[in-house]
Amino acid sequence: MSWQRRLAAHAPAAVFLAEGARIGPLRETLALSPGIRLVDTPRHASVLLVAGDIPTGWRDDLRRVHDQLPAPFASVWCCCEPFEALHDPIRIDTLEALPQGVAETHRELMLGKRDSAPRLQPDEPPNPWEGLGDDGHGGEGMMGGTPYGRPMAMNMQDDLRDGLTLDTLTFRLGPFHSGLPPGLQAEISLQGDLVQAWTVTRKPFASVVEPIFHAARQAPVPIAELELSRARHHLRRLYRGLLVAGWPRLAERTLSLTGQLSPNSDITALRRSLERGGLWRLALPEPGRGVLDEAQVRELGGPAVRAAGIDEDLRSHDAHYRRLGFAPTCRDAGDTAARWRQWLDEIEQSLWLAGQAARHDLKTAETDAVETPRGPWTDAFPHDMSDLLGQVLPGLEWGEAMLTLASLDVSALDLHPLEEPWQRSTGDREGRA
Repeated sequence: MSWQRRLAAHAPAAVFLAEGARIGPLRETLALSPGIRLVDTPRHASVLLVAGDIPTGWRDDLRRVHDQLPAPFASVWCCCEPFEALHDPIRIDTLEALPQGVAETHRELMLGKRDSAPRLQPDEPPNPWEGLGDDGHGGEGMMGGTPYGRPMAMNMQDDLRDGLTLDTLTFRLGPFHSGLPPGLQAEISLQGDLVQAWTVTRKPFASVVEPIFHAARQAPVPIAELELSRARHHLRRLYRGLLVAGWPRLAERTLSLTGQLSPNSDITALRRSLERGGLWRLALPEPGRGVLDEAQVRELGGPAVRAAGIDEDLRSHDAHYRRLGFAPTCRDAGDTAARWRQWLDEIEQSLWLAGQAARHDLKTAETDAVETPRGPWTDAFPHDMSDLLGQVLPGLEWGEAMLTLASLDVSALDLHPLEEPWQRSTGDREGRA
């Protein structure tokens, strides 16, 4: 056995995660697991991890992702059915056993103890070009066609920024892109780095909140536990945003806080690191970018509405929250940077409330009306708002658009709780189907 194989076997497993529905914070769990390194493209992975409910109509997209991994590679399936074409597929029944199982699969691949997975797609270009066109290379005339299998950018229109006419590149992104909400797929048109059009072609999966928010609609629950859950949710959102911003070390540090939150926790050091590191000046869009109007933020709800200066929060109607001196914390700009700052403000507020409530052993006084991290849940509940992206993102540069998207929680709220602690066997799921 070569020394390169032995070195590769001891390296962290490079994993591309294809997230399905109702899988909980799996990405965050794996990111904190030793021996696992999540990557943003299947071309850098040795293991494809498919987890959660994958709609039947999305299997072709998953096959394309599967075949992009370089050999040797393997796919691991958790809480979903593997492709029939795979012989002896790797299935892991519980999320608890997943990190170790994925790491072992990677080691077996690198040591040659496991064969590489087979390709599932035909080995042919998606756009036939050989022998076609004026010169046999797929092109037509001076422009047009699919030269060498790549469509030319021809749909020229005035740039939204300065009126220049540039080639338009139209492509599809998702539904397994790590920078998008899980399940979201969009058709995007770019001119240079400017977003000309953004059309949602598949809605994101419903957003999952921790079970205590579901319990709070049935009976009083400890405010300290509820607020710690809220803080964890926002820290996970901030973690994903920092990854999009290109700040992986601070993202990992942010995520590590979720495993050690208590009523005595605070994020003063994290806020100081973000400010001293220049996040607001260097990474986030300048003030006034990604602004939502009042109608949009009221429909979106949650931190986005308070980042626009509207003090709507169902906790204000709870007598025991008022006893703690609760009042909504708000920004007023309503832009992308304000929503990022709102996360930090609300995390700090939740930790302060958790500390105060723990001292007095307070529970919620209201039921049937809960302010979730996603937004208010009464008779109505947060619904899908992904079509809003087509109104907000055009006119932004690509980096601004992705950071604006990261600041918006546009998925619907999942009304069904996951079992604690997000550990379900495949057999149990099939038995209840």
